[in-house]
Amino acid sequence: MMKCPQALLAVFWLLLSWVSSEDKVVQNPLSLVVHEGDTVTLNCSYEVINFRSLLWYKQEKKAPTFLFMLTSSGFDKKKGRLSGILDKKELFSILNITATQTRDSAVYLCAVEAQCSLVTYSLYSNSTAEALQL
Repeated sequence: MMKCPQALLAVFWLLLSWVSSEDKVVQNPLSLVVHEGDTVTLNCSYEVINFRSLLWYKQEKKAPTFLFMLTSSGFDKKKGRLSGILDKKELFSILNITATQTRDSAVYLCAVEAQCSLVTYSLYSNSTAEALQL
């Protein structure tokens, strides 16, 4: 009887973020190889001022495909065999892929979106500022 080796699944992921240079997003592992049928866990930790959401993408050939957005802690988002969870207190997210298949081979992207603030300042001459205080 001839044995066929199990198919291997290669998962690579990169960083994609819309944050300032002071903010930080770290993903691990950066790449891994797993056996078909295994469960894979990808981690994304962040330090972001004005956190708004965390997004997961899958990129196979061209542009990344949106998987889901996480905005609230403790809620599991599911899409088929993929699930993601966000912990805003500990500042991380996990993407799980269960029962991996060869079609899961891709680059997985974690993106953090921060809220931008718009502040408007008005300049007044001293006489106008004094008049406004009355």
